Amino acid sequence: MKITKRQLRRIIREAEQLELPLPSGPPEPEYGEFARSPEVQQMLMDAGFNADGSFGADGYPGPSNWQLYSPENFEDAGLWIEAAISMNEALRKAERDLESGVYQYASDAWQQIISPVQQSFASTGAADTEGREVAGDWLEKAGWEW
Repeated sequence: MKITKRQLRRIIREAEQLELPLPSGPPEPEYGEFARSPEVQQMLMDAGFNADGSFGADGYPGPSNWQLYSPENFEDAGLWIEAAISMNEALRKAERDLESGVYQYASDAWQQIISPVQQSFASTGAADTEGREVAGDWLEKAGWEW
């Protein structure tokens, strides 16, 4: 059976008017869905964070609080957690150095201590603006002048 261009245009126009769904493959997983899997939640809890990736028992930010990119596989999840742990260690060191007088301003401690760690985990989103703001807010709330 042959279809003329005119008939094809009419078929397409009618399909558009009826708002028929276009054929597609399997549904894409929702962004962040993998991070909510039981396996990743267990990894987070084993690392001392809440199952949702928020603050851990020590009160320091989790991967979600640092606003890191959501992992899409187990390798990413491990790096995601490692990034949060490393940035928390850097945050603790910055606090100690500010308290001992090594740095007068939080911005100096961030630049010398926290920023290099964030840069080393740039693939997780750690070096993005959000990560800098989380560290800056944390130090400012602790009373250190930026």
